[in-house]
Amino acid sequence: MHETLLIIEAREPLAFPESKPGAQFRRSLPFVPGAALFGALGGALWRSGRFDPALLRRLRCRNAYPMRDGDEWVRPLPATAITPKGESNPRDSLVQRVCWEQQRPPALVYAPTDSEGRPWEAAGQKFYTIREGKLEFRDVTQRIHTRVAINRRRGTAEDRLLYSFFAVNETTPGTDTPTSFIGSLVMVDPDDPAVWRQVTEIVAQQIDRLGARQTTGIGGVRIMLRDHPGDRSIRQRVEALTERFKQQIARYQALGGAAWELSGPLFTVNLVSDAILLRDGWLPTQELSADMLRDATGIEARLVRSFTTTRVVGGWHALWQRPKMSYVAVRFGSLYVFEAQRPLTDADYAALERLERDGIGERRQEGFGQVRICDDFHLIDWEGRNGSAEH
Repeated sequence: MHETLLIIEAREPLAFPESKPGAQFRRSLPFVPGAALFGALGGALWRSGRFDPALLRRLRCRNAYPMRDGDEWVRPLPATAITPKGESNPRDSLVQRVCWEQQRPPALVYAPTDSEGRPWEAAGQKFYTIREGKLEFRDVTQRIHTRVAINRRRGTAEDRLLYSFFAVNETTPGTDTPTSFIGSLVMVDPDDPAVWRQVTEIVAQQIDRLGARQTTGIGGVRIMLRDHPGDRSIRQRVEALTERFKQQIARYQALGGAAWELSGPLFTVNLVSDAILLRDGWLPTQELSADMLRDATGIEARLVRSFTTTRVVGGWHALWQRPKMSYVAVRFGSLYVFEAQRPLTDADYAALERLERDGIGERRQEGFGQVRICDDFHLIDWEGRNGSAEH
């Protein structure tokens, strides 16, 4: 596998509407979707005479999320993130909630509150990173742009016809710092390093515009390449999360909860981007079942709990000037909790690495179906220093 980080720097406002046509007054997506990069890369390969459908099928253009200088990664908050009502100081509810549902200690109701007794609520769709052990959030600002429509027959402004759209600001508020996004480009099953070098050169040198409304003077970008930083192995993440579950299981069992003897490690499959899942190859579903996991990795596991929401996703064929097929997709931030039915072997961890590399579901080349095993948010030491990460 080849992987490189992409730093996308805005030179002009950027617009990534969720649907076309009819995007007037609708906010842009607050990130650069992988589909925009995939389309731009396909066009650049076509213009350079190196268009190869087999090559494009092996590529994974990941979503690029808002970043600041020095960030090594940015990901969506998991759906289990909760925060005191009206505030923005989240923590994770995964371990306590799942253990409570499995063990049901008597006279103990799962209803998290803050120190002042205020109820907690879902933190919502946010992007986060961890720097120097501290949780930090990333976002972008948007503004409305108004343009006059052009009469295609006459090539002049159309009388009394204006349209407005939202676009991501090219700079962060109050500064001259360009708005930046961090994503990645992956090639699975590489066969020739020279091909990978050609692809990355095209991305860095030939792609200078992304998104919609490019004919109206927006969409300019600069793409820079960066080596992928080191990361904790999947084995370390799985073992850390399993240990956290074991500690919570022991607490609830001491309070009279049911015994829960783990047959193997517990791990999560977190969606880092929207995923289009089909059961039996055609039936839309929002569940990553144990059978689907076994087919993808060979691991026998029990689906303990899922936290999911859905939305309808589509797209627009710029070449064909028509909409893409619409799908029901599982939103990014959703996650699935699995209990392995036996201790995991080296081969099992290698299979989870392949799953994290390849993704799941349909249209993975466009950034859909990106996953992370045991997201770092679940490994933060919430019971120690607030918002600090374990190492």
